[in-house]
Amino acid sequence: MLDLELSLIGDPSPTLGRLLDQFQRQNNLKIHLKVMQWDSAWTELLACALYDRGPDVSHIGSTWPGSLIGMNALRPFTEAEIGSLGGQEAFLSQAWKSGGILGQPGLWSIPWTAYTFVLCYRRDLLAQAGIPESSAFLNAAALSQTLRHLKEAGIEIPWIVPVDPAHVDTLHFIASWVWGAGGDYVSSNGRQILIKQANTQNGLITYFNQLLLLRPSFSIINETMAQEMFTKGKAAVTIAGADIASGWLKDGNIAPEVSANLGVTIMPGVPWVGGDNLVVWNRSRVSAERERAAVELVKFLVGKSSQKIMCLAPELQLPTRLDTIQDLPEPESPATRAAVQSLRTGRSYHPIPMWGRIEYQLSVALGQVGQEILAGAEPGLAISRILGPVTTRLDIGLRL
Repeated sequence: MLDLELSLIGDPSPTLGRLLDQFQRQNNLKIHLKVMQWDSAWTELLACALYDRGPDVSHIGSTWPGSLIGMNALRPFTEAEIGSLGGQEAFLSQAWKSGGILGQPGLWSIPWTAYTFVLCYRRDLLAQAGIPESSAFLNAAALSQTLRHLKEAGIEIPWIVPVDPAHVDTLHFIASWVWGAGGDYVSSNGRQILIKQANTQNGLITYFNQLLLLRPSFSIINETMAQEMFTKGKAAVTIAGADIASGWLKDGNIAPEVSANLGVTIMPGVPWVGGDNLVVWNRSRVSAERERAAVELVKFLVGKSSQKIMCLAPELQLPTRLDTIQDLPEPESPATRAAVQSLRTGRSYHPIPMWGRIEYQLSVALGQVGQEILAGAEPGLAISRILGPVTTRLDIGLRL
């Protein structure tokens, strides 16, 4: 019996476990799971690429393929294999772009599940401040005005988000503000960092100005702290993953006043769309049987039937296939509506080989900017002082 190794980030859900059991029975093989955690998975996967050892198939973040492709570590999918999945037209365009390299033909990574962030807020606190819910979050400027009005109305913590260099999702949060202002982190040809561009600066400043509302009460805010502040009724507005927001809407463990008044809407600007991809490593080519099984596993997991089953799982899991979005449960749930709207109107990053390095360095730097602002720095000066040197270093790397 053939043994196949699959690496997953995070413990497999019961739904995924049942799908993997089905694949093993149908193909008379054994899947060995290697479970990684998000805070260390990238380092482990880089080691797999560098030393050519590890799993046959891996679950990776959708922003990671470019770096692994650049290291020549992944097996590309053939046109026939792509066609058997329905081709590019069967998938969300934002997700599909993550599987290749900007300006190069070919696909090395198949989008598996999508992910996006949403705004969560307290309807009762908006009403208390006299703020119409219909216009409170139309764009970044409206959100900023809403937060100021909440503060003026006596809401002590109108806004709570993680402010921590270790919080990698800060980059994805801020992308909505940057793209909404007409800016970007990287040029469309992938050759220049655009942090110093005026539109990008406007987006950054608008986002970071909102941290002024948290001074002088906080110096660092990790993700757990931010979520607890909101779910315990101590804050009015926050950002959360669509799956987290969906859980809060069903969760009896959050504060009653939050549960009774929880609103969810799309992010301001242009939402970030990310998620999870599946890749086949070059090492699977050690035999034709192993290579075939690895490819078939990917095709099975991203196929319409499997994605539909995953959509129906208790936790909100967003598909990458267009023909399964309509299968999401509770389509009228505010979290589901916001998530679907985000998937259809959002965008992803430019897929370039150096993106892994850019993502890590910008994530850390943006967290440092936030900390300096909480400590009393003026947002524009903090952005310039911390992001300026990072931009210069990354620009040099892109031009080499």
